[in-house]
Amino acid sequence: MSHSLPQVAVASSISPDIDAMMSMEVDRRLREVMDALPEGIVYLDNQGRYLLWNQKYAEIYAKSADLFQPGIRLAETLRIGIARGDYPEAQGREDAWLEERIALLENPGERHEQRLSDGRVILIEERKTSDGGTIGLRVDITEMKQREEAFRLLFEGNPVPLLVYDPATETVHSANDAAAEHFGYHASALAGLPARRLFSEEDWPAARELLKTTCSQREQFWRQRSATGEPLETVLFTRQTCLNGEKVTIVSLFDVTERRRVEARMTHMARHDELTGLSNRAHYRELLGEALANRRPYETVTVALVDLDHFKQVNDTYGHLMGDTLLANAAARMRELIPARAQLCRIGGDEFAVIFRNSSLEQIDVVIRAITAVMARPFYAGDNTLHIGATVGVATCPHHAEDEGTLSRYADLALYAAKTYKRGTVRHFEPAMDHAAQEKTRLENDLREAVQRGDLDVHYQPLINLGSGEIEGYEALLRWTHPVLGPMPPDRFVPIAEEMGLIDTIGQHVLRTACRAALDWPAHITISVNVSPLQFRSGQLLNTVVQALATSGLPPQRLELEITEAVLMEKGEQTASTIRSLRAMGVGLSMDDFGTGYSSLRYLLAYPFTKIKIDKSFVTDMEENDNSFAVIRAVVTLGRNLGITVTAEGVETERTRDILQAEGCAQGQGYLFGRAQPAETIAPAVAMPQFG
Repeated sequence: MSHSLPQVAVASSISPDIDAMMSMEVDRRLREVMDALPEGIVYLDNQGRYLLWNQKYAEIYAKSADLFQPGIRLAETLRIGIARGDYPEAQGREDAWLEERIALLENPGERHEQRLSDGRVILIEERKTSDGGTIGLRVDITEMKQREEAFRLLFEGNPVPLLVYDPATETVHSANDAAAEHFGYHASALAGLPARRLFSEEDWPAARELLKTTCSQREQFWRQRSATGEPLETVLFTRQTCLNGEKVTIVSLFDVTERRRVEARMTHMARHDELTGLSNRAHYRELLGEALANRRPYETVTVALVDLDHFKQVNDTYGHLMGDTLLANAAARMRELIPARAQLCRIGGDEFAVIFRNSSLEQIDVVIRAITAVMARPFYAGDNTLHIGATVGVATCPHHAEDEGTLSRYADLALYAAKTYKRGTVRHFEPAMDHAAQEKTRLENDLREAVQRGDLDVHYQPLINLGSGEIEGYEALLRWTHPVLGPMPPDRFVPIAEEMGLIDTIGQHVLRTACRAALDWPAHITISVNVSPLQFRSGQLLNTVVQALATSGLPPQRLELEITEAVLMEKGEQTASTIRSLRAMGVGLSMDDFGTGYSSLRYLLAYPFTKIKIDKSFVTDMEENDNSFAVIRAVVTLGRNLGITVTAEGVETERTRDILQAEGCAQGQGYLFGRAQPAETIAPAVAMPQFG
C-alpha cells in the first residue's frame, strides 16, 4: 500500500493532462475512422452548425468545401451554394428550395436525393441526436441512378414486352407499354397485378418457381392469358436484379402465339388430309402404332382398309374437281358410321382405313357392312349422279399380326383378295393370302429377270379362212417358261407385268419379234399382235409400231393390232388420235374378245375396225346355249353388213367349225387348227390348207 498511495497521488496530479491527451487521441482516431468510410458523414449541432465532417463529405461537396468551418450553419453554406449555382434544382425557386431543404433537416427521417451541378446525385439520410444535433449520411448514387435511367429508357421504350416481377409479393411491380399491349391491359393496371392471373392454372406453379430465378429456356413455351382470357403462348427469359434496393426479376416475354398456331397448323397438315380433314397415311401409322403399343393382352386392334370402287372412272370422266367432291362426300358418309373409339383415316387417293380398338368382330362387321351399303348409294354432285362402291379388307391383332407393318400388309392382302373376287365385298385376312402374296412377289422378281435376260418367247397360232381352209395369218402370243414352275399361262404373268410397269418393254419386244418373223412368210400372211390398254395410256404405242415396222421392213398392211374394249373406254383425244394414225398407216385394227364387255356398237362406228373377234366363251358354248349361238349369228351378220371380218376364237371341233362356216363366219382360230408354235416350226406349214 505504501507504493500505492504515492502512485495515486501522482496520478491525481497529472490527470488533466492525460484526459486532454486521451481526448485528442480519441478525436484523431474518430476522424481516421470517419475518413475511412466510403460515405460522406457530417455532424451538426442543435443550431444546424457544422461540428465535424469527414473527407468523403468534403469530396462530395467539393465546390462548397471552402465554406465548411466549425460553427458555420449548413443553411448558410446552402444559400451561398445556391448563389454559386451548385444546386441546379434550386434555380428559379431558390427560397422555396432552401426552405424545403431546411425543413427536411429539422424533421429528418425520410431519405431524399439531391442533384449537384456536376451531374452527380447524392442520397441524403439524416437523424437527430439526443441533444438535438444532426448526424447526416451522404452517398453518391450517381452510377446507380444512371443505371436506373438506362434501365428505364430500355424498359419503357423496348418493343419487347418486359415486366418487373416482385418475388416477395408475387405481383407485377411494373410493365412497359409492349407488355401492356401483349396482355391487353393498361400499363398502370398491370402494376400490382398478381402474376398468376397472367398464366394458365396449369402452368402457374412452374412459372412461379421460374420467376424467382435467372433462366433462359428458348424451347419452353408458357401458356398465358390476356386481359380478356384469350390464350397466349410465350417464351420467357428471366434475370434477377435489384431495383431501388429491392430484389426483383426482369421478365422478357416473346410472343410465340401465332408461331405456335402456324406450327400447330403445319403439324396438323403434315398429319391430316387437307381435302377430307382425316388423318393421312403418316398419322394412320402413328395411330395404329400407338394402339398396338397400348393394347392390353386381352384387347384387339383391327384394321379395315376401304377401297372406293370405280372412283378412277369418275375422276377420268368428270375431272379432278368432281373427284375431290366425291371423296369429301364419301369421307363424310363414312365418318358418320365410325364408332367413338375407332378412327377413320385417308391413306391414299381413293383408299381409307379404319382402326378399331377392342371391338368385337360382330361390331366391326356391322360398321363395315354399313360402309359398303352407304358407298353403294348414289352420290349427287351438281347435275351429276355418281355411282361408286367400296371393297374392304380386314386384319386383326393379335389373331393375324401384332406389329403395325405386318397388320397393315395383311389388311391390304385381304383387300386385294376381295377386289380380285368381287367388287363391293369384304374379306378377312387368311394365311393363304400371305402365301399367295409371297409367291406373287417371287414371280415378279423372276419375271423382271426374265425380261432383262430376254427369256420371253413369242409363239404363233394360225388364223384360218373357214371357207378355203387356208392360213390367212397368225396371232403372236407371248410365252414364258419359268425355270422352276415351267410354262406360265399369259393370263397369269401379263397382269403382273402390267402392275410392274413392264408391259411397254414387253410390248416392244413382241412387236419387233413378230414383225421380223412375219417378213419370212408369204406376202398375204398377216400378223396379229395384242396391245394392252396401258400401252395406249403411255403414249408410246404409235412410235413403237413405227419403229418395229421400219426395223423389220414389214409393210403396215400385214400388221394387225388386237385391242379390247378397255382401250376404248379410256376416253380422251390421245387414244382416238393413236387409233386414227395407226389406221391411216394401213395397220389393221381388231376388236378382241367382242361380247365379253359392254360391247357398245358405238365403238364399231366410232373407230375404223377391220376385224371383230368373237370371244371363245360364246364359241365353246354355242351348241348347248341358244343365247350364245344367237350372239354369234348376230355378230357375224353385223360384221358382214359393216364390211368387217369376223373371227371366231376357241374352235376346237370340226362340228363347231362347220356351224361357224354355215353361219358365214369368215375366219376361225383354235386348237382344231393348231396350237401356238415357235416361228421356226411353222414356216413349212404356212402355205398348206388346214382342211379341204
